[in-house]
Amino acid sequence: MNAQYARLLMVFILCMGLWGCAVRRVDFNTPITPEDLSFITAGETTLHHVVDQLGAPEEITAVSDQFLAEFKWSTTRSSSLNLGYLFRVVSPVAPTMTLSGTGINIQRLLIICDERLIVRSYAFGLTDEHALFEFWPF
Repeated sequence: MNAQYARLLMVFILCMGLWGCAVRRVDFNTPITPEDLSFITAGETTLHHVVDQLGAPEEITAVSDQFLAEFKWSTTRSSSLNLGYLFRVVSPVAPTMTLSGTGINIQRLLIICDERLIVRSYAFGLTDEHALFEFWPF
C-alpha cells in the first residue's frame, strides 16, 4: 500500500514539474535557401535586383573595389523548467527557481559585388551555435 502512495506522489510531483515547463521557438527574418537565389546570374544580376527579391541586407561593407552585402537570419530555441512550482503544493507563495537553456542558431548569406554593384559570387555561412544555460537562483 505504501508503494502505491509513493508512486502516486511521484506522478503528482512529475505533473507539477511539467506544469512549470515552457518551450519557445522564435525565428528572426525569413530564411534564405539556395532555391531563393536561382535568379542570380554571376556577372549579370545587380545588387538592386537582389534587394528587390530578398529585401534589404543587414549590412553592406565596402572592401577596396568590392561591396559585401550580408543577409542574416536566426532561430532561437529555449526551454525552461520552473522548479518553484513544486512549492505550490505546500506554500501559497512559489519562489522562482528556473533551470533554462537557450540555443541560438545564426545563419548568413554573403553576396560579393563589384564597384558597379553587379553580383560576382555569393556564399552561405553558419555561425557557431550559441548555447546559454542558467540555473537561478543558484
